[in-house]
Amino acid sequence: MIKHPKPEGGGLFDIESPMAIELRRIMIRLGRQLDLERKRALMITSAERGEGKSLFALHFSLVLAEHLRKEILLLDGDVRRPVQHTVFQVPLSPGFADVLAGDVPAREATRPTKVPNLHCLPAGLGGGNPSRLFSGGRVRDLVRKLQETFDVIVFDSPPVVPVSDPLHYLDAVDGTVFLVMAGQTHRDISQRGVEILRSAGANILGVVANNLGEVLPYYYDRKYYGYSRTR
Repeated sequence: MIKHPKPEGGGLFDIESPMAIELRRIMIRLGRQLDLERKRALMITSAERGEGKSLFALHFSLVLAEHLRKEILLLDGDVRRPVQHTVFQVPLSPGFADVLAGDVPAREATRPTKVPNLHCLPAGLGGGNPSRLFSGGRVRDLVRKLQETFDVIVFDSPPVVPVSDPLHYLDAVDGTVFLVMAGQTHRDISQRGVEILRSAGANILGVVANNLGEVLPYYYDRKYYGYSRTR
């Protein structure tokens, strides 16, 4: 999907494709909400699997690296079903889980990619009970450490309905983007995902309706699916 042999985007996709243009619009809108000129961390999640969150996180990171000209880190926080290491063809470990476990320093686990300004932190080996790694503010402390080097950190998070892992990431990020698959995600499941995030105090920045048929993501504000966030 959108894998053209272009020099932009490290050959992973066409930086002037319709999808990339739509992603730039999302970047601009999020930039107005969060001020991406400052050190920021974003979490990309969805209600359930198969809604395209990992692909969105990847392509959004590529667009940030291309247009912000800052140091971007794509962090694979889905230690149960990791995927980003396969895209960049790097080992799964050492990675995020190994750093949280104290087995390796963060600087040894992050990997440069072929895309200028873009680095990847693979998921690592979470073991049989990965949620034990996320307690005690470890994720928050790791993000603060990573922000000494990187300007924007994009978390590819697990979906929120099947597992509780994303809730451990909330105090480490500045905001959350919630993905739904247009024409596929059931409204009640999406609303359940939003309720889980809201009850945990998430700063939900907006919703991206992922339309794989037209290869275009569409961004909606906090009122999408009938939810809002009081400040």
